Amino acid sequence: IILAACSVGETLPQNPDLPADVFTACLTTPIKMALRWFCTRPSPLLSVDPDLIDRIPGQLNNRKSVLGELNWIFTAITDTIAWNLLPPDLFQRLFRQDLLVASIFRNFILADRLLRSVNCSPVSIPRLPPSYQHPLWAAWDLAADVCLSQLPDILADPPRAEYRHSAFFTQQLTAFEVWLEFGSTSTRAARSKPLELPIVLQVLLSQVHRLRALLLLARFLDMGSWAVNHALSVGIFPYVLKLLQSPAAELREALVFIWAKILTVDTSCQLDLVRES
Repeated sequence: IILAACSVGETLPQNPDLPADVFTACLTTPIKMALRWFCTRPSPLLSVDPDLIDRIPGQLNNRKSVLGELNWIFTAITDTIAWNLLPPDLFQRLFRQDLLVASIFRNFILADRLLRSVNCSPVSIPRLPPSYQHPLWAAWDLAADVCLSQLPDILADPPRAEYRHSAFFTQQLTAFEVWLEFGSTSTRAARSKPLELPIVLQVLLSQVHRLRALLLLARFLDMGSWAVNHALSVGIFPYVLKLLQSPAAELREALVFIWAKILTVDTSCQLDLVRES
């Protein structure tokens, strides 16, 4: 694996408002780097002191915190961009076989977007297609805007401040539902993979939206073996395997249906299912 900040003949950016090494900052601290870059863009509605970004409350692994929610959204978006742009075998190798490699390449996708804005073209081996113009980046910009607009009030009075959580996952579930209702029926979209599928799997981590996500996922798998193969390629298996341990009775019907569809297409999953039981 080789990752480089720019191509031949290009000059790395020198911006006093950004870290000296933007590329390394993207790979090691992607959330803070993405927010700092967002603050450098002209906006008539948002003006935030970039120094506040270092004081964002929360932890990366706590999805209920401000920082954790941003990291969760970032992971869902970069995972989805990779799944939609990469060949299936390359996606499996880079984003599903090793957690560290997957994290680095998700962050590289961010670096591709940020450095392209200053006329640099990051290079990787294996090569990733350009992703800086993917439409999902608009959803990330909205999530960043929602967070930064609240940050001064949150830091001014932490005990009393109430953080308004992003509607990103709710909106993406609705988009997936619209695709199931209308997009999947068109000739052009038939058997095509829906953009939001990796995000639906991320939503399974949330108790708030888990039932809705499972029901939508069941509707998708019911469309045929091609849909099951798409779900397996994006990494559905460990998610639904872990949910078998959930005590929530309202999830069982959807889970049984999903497992029946998976086992119909891929019988090799039977061993893992029995082992988990």
